[in-house]
Amino acid sequence: MADEAIGLPPELTKFDPENMRGAILEVPSHVEQGYRMPDSLDLRKMDGKFSAVLIAGMGGSSIAGLLLKSYLEDECIRLDVIQDYVLPKWADNKTLLIACSYSGNTEETLSVFKEARRAECSIVAVTTGGKLEEYTRISKIPTMLLQAGYQPRAAMTVQFFAMLRVLERLKLIPSKAAEVLKLKEDLKNQLQSLEKNAMILSDKLLSKTPIIYTSRRFGTVGYRWKCQFNENSKVMSYNNVFPELNHNEVEGYANTRGNYHAIILRFSEDHRRVQRRMSLTKEIMLRKGISATEIGITGPSLLSKLFSAILLGDLTSYYLALRIGMNPSKVELIEGFKKDLGPYVA
Repeated sequence: MADEAIGLPPELTKFDPENMRGAILEVPSHVEQGYRMPDSLDLRKMDGKFSAVLIAGMGGSSIAGLLLKSYLEDECIRLDVIQDYVLPKWADNKTLLIACSYSGNTEETLSVFKEARRAECSIVAVTTGGKLEEYTRISKIPTMLLQAGYQPRAAMTVQFFAMLRVLERLKLIPSKAAEVLKLKEDLKNQLQSLEKNAMILSDKLLSKTPIIYTSRRFGTVGYRWKCQFNENSKVMSYNNVFPELNHNEVEGYANTRGNYHAIILRFSEDHRRVQRRMSLTKEIMLRKGISATEIGITGPSLLSKLFSAILLGDLTSYYLALRIGMNPSKVELIEGFKKDLGPYVA
């Protein structure tokens, strides 16, 4: 694992027998892998004249969709993410549904898939197999098969770029090829510095509850950090967005009970008033005894900034897991909950 390159004490590597670090460091290669995946899909039956795009997914799959929505915010396309069992009533034959489930057995996604079939939506699927692949094979629905063997959250990048390319091929958005192909090298060049910064930040978070703040547009980045702290580090974590949090959450600092550490992620795209709000909010937190770290996210493109921020969060949660003696891959409470919930019949 080349831990000497980042100063990781060798005794901590025993907490990562499944090599989650290796999966995180594969993200640059996942960019092109995901982007090339839809090129062999037969999409000729889809005319591309869709009034809306819906992405159905949970966990890491939903984050891929939410991040895609953030990235494409300035494009003239309606894109929504369904993290539930129910398809919106307005969905019809002018709606494209991308059903995204790493395992292929996510019950919420399967429920939406079946409703989309009844509503005559056009459908594309992203999965490793399971029931979703079985249904799409029978119905001859275009399906992208992901590589199995990862934790679902570690396959988020592949799913993001696979869905992005589908939208390009259907001419719903202009080509992002130049930006995408440059991203792979950008991320590879940043890995060492991102890892070092993640090690430093993880040390600050020991015995703390992480709170991640971003501007509204980059809320999904903060949400990804929060979820990675939950799943990788096995700690509670929260996220919120500016400017909304200044209208409610900031008042909670008046009577804070808890050992929090706030992480404020800044992007150059943030509104100038939001930038001032971030500075003032940090001052309030420090006065109230809440430690805080500001991080400026830089990069040559919006896509580069998004995935640099995602990688930093993934690595920080990974190193925090090792520092507190947790296996970053296992999610025993989630798996136990699924067993207790029992099978779902749509």
